Parts: sequence; structure tokens; C-alpha cells
Amino acid sequence: MIDRPLYTDRLRAGLDAPPSVKLLVGMKRSGKSSVLRLLRDELARRGVPRQNIIAFGFEGLENPDMTESAELYDAVAKRASTASGQLYLFLDEPQRVYGWERAALHLLYDHAMDIYVSGSNSAAASPSALATLDERCEVINVTTLSFGEYLTFRERFAKLEDTRRELARYIMTGGFPALHTREHTQEEAYTHVRDIMGAAVWGDVVGSHQLRRADQLTRIIRFVFENVGRTFSAKRLSDSLKGENKEINIETVYTYLERLENAYITSRCRRFDLQAEEPLKTQEKFYLADMSLRFAMLGFSPEAVVKAIENAVYLELIRRGYAVYIGKYGKREIDFVAQRNDERIYIQLGRESHPERAENDAFNTLSSLRDNYPKYILSADPGASGNKSGIQTVSVASFLLGQEGARA
Repeated sequence: MIDRPLYTDRLRAGLDAPPSVKLLVGMKRSGKSSVLRLLRDELARRGVPRQNIIAFGFEGLENPDMTESAELYDAVAKRASTASGQLYLFLDEPQRVYGWERAALHLLYDHAMDIYVSGSNSAAASPSALATLDERCEVINVTTLSFGEYLTFRERFAKLEDTRRELARYIMTGGFPALHTREHTQEEAYTHVRDIMGAAVWGDVVGSHQLRRADQLTRIIRFVFENVGRTFSAKRLSDSLKGENKEINIETVYTYLERLENAYITSRCRRFDLQAEEPLKTQEKFYLADMSLRFAMLGFSPEAVVKAIENAVYLELIRRGYAVYIGKYGKREIDFVAQRNDERIYIQLGRESHPERAENDAFNTLSSLRDNYPKYILSADPGASGNKSGIQTVSVASFLLGQEGARA
């Protein structure tokens, strides 16, 4: 199993801290369970007795009769009674257990267990669950492979080519970890991605909800995938379906959009007014957990490849712990405004990535911002570099690999 230090280092660093709940969330097959298996291997290497590592899974047919928090508490406590010393509890997809967070909290206090949880539906990290766990819980968002992780995975079974080719392969194939443990054809990869998407939709989007019109959900997913990185309009979606004699009201559109977000399939990027210094409630955009979802379902187009690069940059900023927005500065739009504590960076994709733009549009937009936060123009040219008036130009690949020459 290949290590993912972005997550495992963070978890290993907490092994010597007081017990708490670490909640790993993300889309199905993004690697959450594998990260936790790596941590369990680390515990074994440190000499933790097997009986002190307790694991329960709730995906599929695992533990089907355990549905209440008291049942979970009793089952874990019974296993704990045969062990002595520090205990570690691993729960995979526990949201099926009603009130699982209450069981976790009591196990934390009653048995001083260090608890690790993975969930592919936001029910695992619902506001009520987080409120119950309070300050004893840390939420970690696990994404599909970054470009750097993809290279680490791929070099285990193939000779790496030049950066441009590898970036193109990464953009087209995506970052679901299982795809990069062996060689495969593009169609084999997309068959795997479609299987993941199907499991996520039926398991985490539909779930226990009644679905009377599967065609509505399919059309909404298609519309969102077709419009990645574009300003979203529920009314435009509703109107387009009316034109196909498949009428759907705006309220239903937003219900399904929320379910897609709750399954971590899509991510909503809100607009931020840089003059008023506040987020806006309209004109958001949606990005995907992995652009291979779009390619697997809808195929290729030049515009889709451009949006895939934009999607990859968005996900990279999320991995680095930023809150990410679309910037609004008067009539100008900044592709990404990324905020982390007191830090902020501005990202504009260059005209090679957005060929519809005028040649100097990216520079003019960033130079209009009268502050000293770092500003980057990202170019599809692998050799791009430069600094003009404090605005750095770097290649997309360099930025995705964290080699932009400034802390970001």
C-alpha cells in the first residue's frame, strides 16, 4: 500500500496527543479507508497489540444489525474489555448507526479511546454530529490524488514521461487511487470511474431517500458536469429541462444539488466581493471531486480539458487548507481567491488555459488589485516563469507540485 503523507503524517503526529476523534470525509474511493489502514499498520509497527486496535465497518453488508448508538457502544466496549493500555477505534462509514457520534463521545471519555472515522456522506460530519463531539473532533477532507501523489503512485509500475505528458494523463484519467496502482487503458479507467459514480449516487445521493424520477437526477448531474467552472443558474437548468418536456422546479434542483455536495461529488465555490470584503450568496460555481467523473460520463471536448485544469487547481488549493472563492472586483473576475487564516493568494489562469481571454487580461485583472498578497498567473506552458510588477507567472504543473517559488 502506497503512503499518502499529506494525511498520514497529520494522523501520525497526533498519535502522541490526548485521544480525540479524527473524522476523514470525502467522496467514495478517494482513499479514506486506505489512509486509515496505513495508520493501523503504523500502530502495529509501534508494537500496539492487535486487541488494542478495534475496527468496525458499516458499508455494504457489514454489521447490518447494528443501527443504534447503544449497540455500537456495547460492541466496542465488549472488545475493549479484553485489552489493556491505549485503545484505538476505527469506524468506517458509521453514519448508518443512528447517533454514532454519541457512542464515540462516550467511548472517548469512558475508555480514553483514540478514534478514527471515515465517511463518504456528510451525515458523518453533520452539524449535529460535530456539535456533539465539540472540540474533541478534527475533520480532515481527503481528496483524490494530487498531481504529486499521482506521480508517486505511477512511478511504482511505470517509467514517468516528461511533465507535460504526465500532467495530461493525470488531467484525463483523474486521481482515484485505485486507477494508479497498475497500467490500464483509458476505457478501463472510465469504466472504473463510472462504477464509483454509480455507487456514490445510489449509496450517498439517493440513499434512503425515495427517488420517483431517476431521469431528473440524471439530467441534473449531466447539467452540473457540463457546466463545471461556469456560473451556475438553477433557473437555466429548469428552463432547459422544460424545453425537453422534462419539467423540474427550482426547489427540486437545489435539493439534488445539496445531495451531490453532501456526497462530496461536487463542491460549491462561492463568489467573494473583494471591495466589500464579504462572500456573496449568488453566482456560485461548481467543481467536481475529480474531473474524470465528467470525462467518464460525457467524453472529451477542448473546453472540458480547459475546465479540468481549473478544477485541478481548485482541488489543490483545497488540499492546502484554503477556503476558496471566485473573486469579484468591480466588473473583473479573479479565478480564485484563496484564504487561509491571515494569508491570501490570488490565482488567474493564463490565456493558454483560457484561450478565449485577451492576451493581457490575466495580468491586467491581477494588477488592478491594490494589495500586497501573492498573485499568480498559471500557464499551460511547462516552462513558464517570470515576475512582472510582483505578479508571478508559473506553469500549472509547477503550481500543482508546490513549486511556484513562494509559500502558498
